[in-house]
Amino acid sequence: MTEYKNKGWWIFIVFCFSGMAVIMMMNSRIQRGIQTMTETPRYAPSVGVPPAPPRGMVETSAGGERQGMSARYRRRGQKAVRKDRLSPGRDYVESVFYLDEKEIGRQKIIDEKVMESNGEIPEGRVDFVNEFKGTQGVEYYVRGQKDGPSKTYFTGGQLNAEAYYRKGKSLWKKEYYNDGGIRLEINYEDARKDTDAKETGVGKVYYREGTLKYEWHLTNSEKIGFKKSYNQDGELRAAFYFDENGQLMK
Repeated sequence: MTEYKNKGWWIFIVFCFSGMAVIMMMNSRIQRGIQTMTETPRYAPSVGVPPAPPRGMVETSAGGERQGMSARYRRRGQKAVRKDRLSPGRDYVESVFYLDEKEIGRQKIIDEKVMESNGEIPEGRVDFVNEFKGTQGVEYYVRGQKDGPSKTYFTGGQLNAEAYYRKGKSLWKKEYYNDGGIRLEINYEDARKDTDAKETGVGKVYYREGTLKYEWHLTNSEKIGFKKSYNQDGELRAAFYFDENGQLMK
């Protein structure tokens, strides 16, 4: 009887020690897991989502390309302005860009072409003022170039001109008299590039009363181009024709 009691006692002792060992081992694993999660947190894998703009800033770029913080992002409410003025010698236009009245960049313009560019050109919407013409308007920039619609207004608020740009090049433009009548319209989409003539593409100029004054066709798809002028009665005054190389035909 005593022998059975001793065996039962030893079985009880072995069971207790085995249970304690299992509990200690599980506790050790739990502690290691907690330490791992605390020291080396696990992150979800990247799925190609770009980082959000810094807090309090909004993205204004239409092109989606990183241009640097001041070029791609603006704080909410910041305004970009371009002011145009003639050079002292009146031989080129100087465009000065401001962000919240602080100068950030300049461009030198000759015959509506950018010859030099310094500093930063803001992305997105830019309000502009032409100081020597007395006009103002709105346009858009991507990667430092005009891209998108542009509208210009007279001081009184009437529409003076509208245009559309792609990567800095004008696709078309229209100009108006101050009474709202069309003055000029040009389409540059198929314009010849191998000519020194100022008139290229398809263009028309109108008298104030609306009759056609002057027109030209100098495009890549037409081998023979022309320039024609008319009097106010609509009668042809002169016509000149050009071959595919841009040379005047006799």
